[in-house]
Amino acid sequence: MAILYGNQNVDERYSPIVEPNLYTDDILIPNVTFTAKYSLGPAGQIFVHKLDKKSVKVGTPGRDFSDVAADDTLIPIALNNNYQQSRKMYGVQANAVAFDMGEEYLSDAIRTVREARRYSALACMAKEGTASNNVTASTADTVVNNLLALRKQIKDNHGEANFALVNTTDYAFLLQNVGIREVYDPAVRTAELLKRFGLTIIECNGFDESEAEYYNSSGNKVTVDLTGVEMIVGYNEAFSLVDNLEVMRIVDSELFAGSKAQVEINSGMKVTSPDQIIVKKSKASI
Repeated sequence: MAILYGNQNVDERYSPIVEPNLYTDDILIPNVTFTAKYSLGPAGQIFVHKLDKKSVKVGTPGRDFSDVAADDTLIPIALNNNYQQSRKMYGVQANAVAFDMGEEYLSDAIRTVREARRYSALACMAKEGTASNNVTASTADTVVNNLLALRKQIKDNHGEANFALVNTTDYAFLLQNVGIREVYDPAVRTAELLKRFGLTIIECNGFDESEAEYYNSSGNKVTVDLTGVEMIVGYNEAFSLVDNLEVMRIVDSELFAGSKAQVEINSGMKVTSPDQIIVKKSKASI
C-alpha cells in the first residue's frame, strides 16, 4: 500500500537483510554429548562387538588357569534416519528480490534439517536410556540433588558420567543454586554454569516436542514425548551418532527456470550402553 508523508507518496523498499528463523540449540557436540567413533566408512548398518564380562574369583598361588570360552554380543547401529529438505526458487523470483535467495534458503534448510536430527537424537536417548524412578518434578530446592542422583546412578552402575542435558526450567533452577550465587568455590566460574560436579551441563531447549520421532536399529519408527523429560545425564561414549551422507547443494532445476536449495543427512543413532545414559522424566508415561 502507498505510504503518504502528508500528501506526498514516498518510496517503499525491501530490506536485503533477511530476518533469521529460530531453531533449538545445537546440543549434539562430538565427544561431549555423543561419539562418532563407529564411523567406519561405506555401510548401511554397523555392528559393534560387546564382550561378555566374566567374573574373576580370588585363589591361592600355584594353580592352573581355568579357561572361559570367548563370548560376545553384537550391538547394531542402523543408518536409517534420513532428513531432507528441498526449496524451489524460480529464477524470476530470484531476479526480483535484493537478497541472495539461494544462500538464504540453503542456510535455512541446513538449520531445519539439523534441528530435525537433533530431535531424533534426543528421542533416541530418552527412549533407549535408563529411566530414573524419580518422576517428581524438580524444584529449585531439589534440582541439584536430582542431578546428583542421576550421576550417582551411573557411577553405581560402574559407568562414567560427563554431561547433563537439562530443560530450561531446571537450568534456571541450577543457575540459582550453583551458577550465579556468590561463592568462593573455584569450581564455579563467573556466572556461567559450564562445568560442575564433573559434568558439562548444557541447557536443552529441545525438550518441547511431544512427538519426536526416530527409527531404531530394528527399523521401527519410534515416537517419543520429550515434553516430560527434565534431564539426561550420561557419558558421551554411551551414545553413538553416525552419518554416512551429508549433502548441501544448490542445483539447477530441469523442470523450471530456476534452482533448488537441497539438504540431506542420513544418520544412525543408538544408545550402546543404557547403564550410562540416565533419563529423568516428570511423568512416568513417556
